[in-house]
Formats: sequence, C-alpha cells, structure tokens
Amino acid sequence: MHDDEMSSVPSVPSAPSAPSTGELLAVLLARDFEDGEKVIIGTNSDIQLAACNLAREMQAPRLWWISGPGGMVNPVRDHLLSTADSGNIESSEAWMDLPNMIDFIDWKIHFFDFAILSALQVDRFGNINTVVVGDHARPKVRGPGTVGISALCGLARRFYVALTRHDRSAFVPRVDFLCGPGHMEGGNSREEAGLPAGGPKLVVSPLGVFDFEPASKAMRVRSVHPGVTLEQIHAATGFEMRVDGTPPVTAMPTAEELHLLRTRVDTRGTLRRKFP
Repeated sequence: MHDDEMSSVPSVPSAPSAPSTGELLAVLLARDFEDGEKVIIGTNSDIQLAACNLAREMQAPRLWWISGPGGMVNPVRDHLLSTADSGNIESSEAWMDLPNMIDFIDWKIHFFDFAILSALQVDRFGNINTVVVGDHARPKVRGPGTVGISALCGLARRFYVALTRHDRSAFVPRVDFLCGPGHMEGGNSREEAGLPAGGPKLVVSPLGVFDFEPASKAMRVRSVHPGVTLEQIHAATGFEMRVDGTPPVTAMPTAEELHLLRTRVDTRGTLRRKFP
C-alpha cells in the first residue's frame, strides 16, 4: 500500500483505559439521575460534580445543579473546578451569594430532589459523619464540620453518599457524630423523629454499590464490582451488611461513558489523578 493510500485509511479508536476509582464512582452515580431533577452539591466535590455533568451529557440534559457553598447554577466547563471557585460565575445560568444560599438551603431544601455527599463515616442505616472521628473533645480526625449537611440529609427527597475508600473506619456500626440523618435507627425511626420520608438511596465505594432494605432500612449489597468478593466486602465493613440472594456484578463504565467523561467533563484528568 502506498503512503497516500495509508493516509486515507480511518484510524481505529483504541479501547479506553480502565476507569479510575473516581471515574467509576462518577459514572455509577450519574446513571441514577433523571432529566429535569434539581441537585445540590458541596465543596471539594470532584466526583459529585463530574457525575452531574456526565448525566447532563447523557440521559439528563436538563438536570439542574447548584453549588451549596458558591451559589452558582450549572456553570459550563469541560473540566472540574471547585464548586466554590468564583471562576464558575461567568458561565453560570444564575448566581446566589452565600448568605442567601444558606437561607435557601435551610428553608427551601424541599425544592431539591437530591444531594450528593461524601463523609468520614457512614453507618448501617446511612447516617453520615463529616465532623470528627473519635471523641469530640479529642478527635482522631477532624472533618470540615456539618455546614448544611443536616438540612440536606434531613429534608432532601433523597441523597447519595460517595466514598473513595471502603474499610472498617469508614463503614461503621454507628457514626461517632451524627450530622447527616439517614434512616436513623432503621425501620420507621426517621419518620418518627419528625423527618420526611427519603434519606439515603445509594452508597457507592471502590468495592460495590449499596442500597437499603425497604423494611429494616439496613444497608444492603446491591452490586459487587468486578473482581471483588462478598467476603472482601464483609471483611472491610464494620457491621453486618445485608445480602439478598446473589448480588449481580456491577456494570462497569462503557466506552461511551468514559469517552464523554474524559472529553466533555474532565478533560484535565482530575478524577484519574486524585482518585486513581
């Protein structure tokens, strides 16, 4: 074949590299969002932000998200920028300053369909802790605090938890400091405490996807990531995880999902760099 003939042959795209932990969690979250829903996310939310923008590129083009700390609505970016960064303002559809945003969260959280959160700890009923690990007076680890998380978890129609590690210090029987109410003590205890129905829907981690058994509201294995066993999940979890039957293997990100994520949402590879 001559050189000019070779140059006319279309190149075949190479298979995408395996997803990093951050990319995997972003894709798994994005699949669960619906078109037209309203979302609130916090600071240092690379995975949450990527999930929202990826959903907007796929099945939910009218998904509406707002930055809790920054008040910016749907900034248009092809890379991940802190939700608190003022650089988001110029490309946002709307913007609310922080005092108004705090009032908006406290009094109108029912306006949002869901929140996406990370945590220091999550327990068997989906309660979360972002304050301290250990005794409050002498903590082993101090987190960012509760900020608006109590309102987000208590009043949003549902919330998601994304954790980049899965071990017994993160998945605990009972959180050391309850700042984000999930299903409280299980069963109907959330409603009995005066909170609206809702609470956590999914927890995603490097080992699997977890939901909550409808009656007991205890955390349950929904799917297991490829190469992970139930024994590994049980060994890495500080409480007895519910298992109904044989959980399916998690459907990994498709070539299309990774292509959109890497070429439209996270062109600088933040998820691969920060969460390998």
